[in-house]
Amino acid sequence: MNIRFPLLVFIIVAFLAVILPACSTPTQAQVTPVPTKSVSNAPADAWTSLLQVTPSAFTTPLPNQEWTPIDGTYAKFDPSEPQWWACRRCADYRPAGGIWKLQFDRGVMRIHYNVTGWRSIASYTVSDNKLYLFNDPYCPQEVGEYTWSLEDNMGLEDRQLVLEVVKDSCSIDLRGLNLGELPWDSCQPPNYMTGASDHWHKAPGCETQFTPPSAPEPVTLDVSVIVHPGDVRTFAKRPNVFVDANKDEKLPPEGFALLHSDDSISYGLNRVLWGEGSSVEVTTELPFSAMGVQIYGDYTIGWARVLFDGQEIWRGDTAAIWADKGRNGGYVEVSGFDPGSHTLRIESMGFDYRPVTVAFFGFNHEGGVEAQEK
Repeated sequence: MNIRFPLLVFIIVAFLAVILPACSTPTQAQVTPVPTKSVSNAPADAWTSLLQVTPSAFTTPLPNQEWTPIDGTYAKFDPSEPQWWACRRCADYRPAGGIWKLQFDRGVMRIHYNVTGWRSIASYTVSDNKLYLFNDPYCPQEVGEYTWSLEDNMGLEDRQLVLEVVKDSCSIDLRGLNLGELPWDSCQPPNYMTGASDHWHKAPGCETQFTPPSAPEPVTLDVSVIVHPGDVRTFAKRPNVFVDANKDEKLPPEGFALLHSDDSISYGLNRVLWGEGSSVEVTTELPFSAMGVQIYGDYTIGWARVLFDGQEIWRGDTAAIWADKGRNGGYVEVSGFDPGSHTLRIESMGFDYRPVTVAFFGFNHEGGVEAQEK
């Protein structure tokens, strides 16, 4: 067989792949992502896996698989501070900020917290306006009793499920507090006609997946951007200057102005960004060759975008940059800019209802950070 022609084609394609990018004129920030070590998708996968699970009959037989008037999927957004840390000993059902999803399906109750991926499952029965919960693995001996109310299927308003605790001591009363603290928005349309038209309010958290918004049009910005996985504090070449993200705990060095939005959360020397547009930024006129921002937290951290002098230079899932030994994140570094005043800003995108933990900003006099010695 003649292999000379395919071999020639391969050589030409390889040559063009190397030469053309090198000859192109940059029209936007040149972003270089460094390969990630591993990725954790626990929160995103938890609801899907929960749908495949059914309760166990701990002390009470499983109920018949029959439809009840409250059957359906519901969601609520808790506006309080989220649980941005991973926790193996935190009390179950503890209310926390973020999206909670609840489903009643023919005798099976499922509940899921989007930020951490925490979930539980139980059996239930309905009698008139009473709801009974049992076979919950976090309190297998407990039978919780509630009253419920729900807008009629033919109503014209968005339906909400309201649960009021009669008695429920599960998880030191936290299950009742969680289920009854806020109303649950229905993920189903209020009636057939509204559902067919698709013109109805879809509550936050009812999405099957969270889709990032479209990125803005690229702009001319002749800088270089590198996304380093990991913690630059462990690198062979680290930043020369560190500016911690939380000025409430530690003021920035002279020559730096640090600002963070009021909706961000103080967490030691870190700021936790929570909600769309929640941000922290640093500005300096000092002469540096590179500057960057360190995102560093648990697998709970979510999507963010980084802006340099008001222009977006990177966006992505911060937990997916790198994961190792229970920690996630990375360092987004920009270089190649002219001398003068520059501002580096990081914002939570908010659409995924997950927090972003910002540790610090770093600055280098010559070159940038390096994970290993050259």
